[in-house]
Amino acid sequence: MASKKGIGVTIAVLVGVVAASFLVYLIPEDTTMKIVVSDFEKYLDITKEKTTLESVSIDESFEKLMEKKMSPNEYIGIAKVSSSQINSLIIELTDSGATQEWVESYVNYINALKKLNEKITETVVVANLMNDDDNSNSINEIIAKIHQLETESLDLIKKSDNTRP
Repeated sequence: MASKKGIGVTIAVLVGVVAASFLVYLIPEDTTMKIVVSDFEKYLDITKEKTTLESVSIDESFEKLMEKKMSPNEYIGIAKVSSSQINSLIIELTDSGATQEWVESYVNYINALKKLNEKITETVVVANLMNDDDNSNSINEIIAKIHQLETESLDLIKKSDNTRP
């Protein structure tokens, strides 16, 4: 006859083995986030709305910076957040798995977002120059480049719209 201690140890080992086997099934193997898109037109439209909000926000903040209603350091903080948001949108569009008919439109829009991010980077350069009290010639040259990047971004957005299926 088995002792009570032996039975207790056996039960404890069995419970441990059963619990461990359940954990193997409960813990997911692939923990990466995946975006599943079924309506590519709507997804691109939603992304465009988010982009418009970010673009308007950064333009208003840059205008306040230029009017000296906002400090360069405040602006730089806002610009970093906006740039991060734009990067997230680029990653989402890239990982959306667009079908062949939508790829060209998505690629054009991704390139437009990259130009927008370049524009934000240049506005940060202006803010840093303002922090350093640099001369206005350098700032004016960069502002011209900012307008060029904005134009290029808008052209790529139009190209994206024109290449929609």
